[in-house]
Amino acid sequence: MTTLLVMTAGHTDVQLVANDQRHKLDGNTCGKLHDAIKERSWAVVDAPKGRSRDLKKVLPEGDLHLCSPKLDAVLEHLAPSLPMSVLIFETLRRGARDPRLAGELMERRLRDRGVENVTRVAFLTGDEQLEDPSNEVDSVVRRSVVATLSNAIGLATANLKPDDLVFVATTGGLAAANELINEMVRLHCVGRQRVTALEVPDGDRTNQGDRAVEEKFHPAAGYRARWHALSLVEKGNLLGAWGAVSHLESAPGQEWTQVIHWLAHFAASLPLPTGCDLSILSHERMAVRAALRVELALRAGDIPRAVHGTVAFFEAALWDRLGERVERSSDPKKRRYFKVKSGEAPTGDKLLKHGDGSDDDRKRPFELKETVDGIDWYWVYDGDGGPGARIARDFLQSAALKEFDVALKEVRELRNDIAHDEPTPDLMNHAGTRIRNTALWSNTDTFLSQPLVQAVLKELGEASPQNLLTNLLAEVRRRLVVCEGSIRSRITGSTANRPCS
Repeated sequence: MTTLLVMTAGHTDVQLVANDQRHKLDGNTCGKLHDAIKERSWAVVDAPKGRSRDLKKVLPEGDLHLCSPKLDAVLEHLAPSLPMSVLIFETLRRGARDPRLAGELMERRLRDRGVENVTRVAFLTGDEQLEDPSNEVDSVVRRSVVATLSNAIGLATANLKPDDLVFVATTGGLAAANELINEMVRLHCVGRQRVTALEVPDGDRTNQGDRAVEEKFHPAAGYRARWHALSLVEKGNLLGAWGAVSHLESAPGQEWTQVIHWLAHFAASLPLPTGCDLSILSHERMAVRAALRVELALRAGDIPRAVHGTVAFFEAALWDRLGERVERSSDPKKRRYFKVKSGEAPTGDKLLKHGDGSDDDRKRPFELKETVDGIDWYWVYDGDGGPGARIARDFLQSAALKEFDVALKEVRELRNDIAHDEPTPDLMNHAGTRIRNTALWSNTDTFLSQPLVQAVLKELGEASPQNLLTNLLAEVRRRLVVCEGSIRSRITGSTANRPCS
């Protein structure tokens, strides 16, 4: 197993050692002091725990002893093993403040400790600046700098194996570049290597010397993920929302991610995890759930899923109503066998198959399969070509389902077209136009707003179908947005509206 260490070099990575104490160099003249050190004889020694508060503005006489306390702290954290390779990011600029010796000193320290594969990359040299305020794209970090950082990290991680370890310690240098480096390392290693970020708090505060610790989870990262996830949910992209926050699932205080997990399961039509208390996701009416999926797909611009869902909505509503009239067999081998709860057989020329193989017979939905102990058991056909329509019209006598099916007849075949053909822009535009013309979708691509849809759902007992998604999104927002309850409860003692984590 190989270990890669990525570090940044900054002002505090070159410190003088004298009288068993380390001394920081004056930041305003750091670059000039580094130039002067290079003209002298110097060696790198262990960083002492003691640290003087005085900044060195003048170098002492004689040979110089230097140390790099943050690097030493990182190496101690990785002990007893050493990193097999190290990538150091540094700056080599001409300014008086530039810590241009830091990378060289760190490399010497690493080689003295037995690390042979050390690479230094200067991402700023000469008069280069990190940012270019005159260009909006380059106003924080110039694109050329971004490319230099990314290329170096890509080369350093290219030959790593999946079980190798990567540590990143952006303990010095420029904050904006450090933030990029952290994220780039994770990007290059995602799905392959485990990345551990290290930080080195100021050891002087504890009088114990510098110690590297694994970076603690920052609350800002959680809130950043919340608004990102909520934005994706609002756009109907539930699976994308889970993908954006799944890495926080086990992070402390991020229990809110389970809400997004539930939504992702719902979007994928997977069984909901135990503990899901968003009741609408497990609504007893399949048609309610199907309608929500169509509305979300339309919000996300996922035309294929919306087309499939529109047809599936009719089928779900049909079986919601059928469930009131028929009962499924408990025999696992006869799961498609049903008996009529009232005991009354589906009769008449429109419902019960005659078995004569005629075109009309294929439209009849009920086929008698067997009679056991005086109970008739039927196979129920609900597919295209008439059976579903006859169930709605002649067995359930549902005006809402009948009207929906009439509209659906104009576009039902689109489900097969989309399933089996390449979803080209022309095909998607054609499908959308045809379904809008039937009034199953609105001209602004909504589903729950449509009278044909609302009539079906109201017949199933849903009083306000137009508010189904609005209410779901409001509840998700309530759980993800920072609630004021914790602050309010401190002031009033109230336990209402606790935080939604």
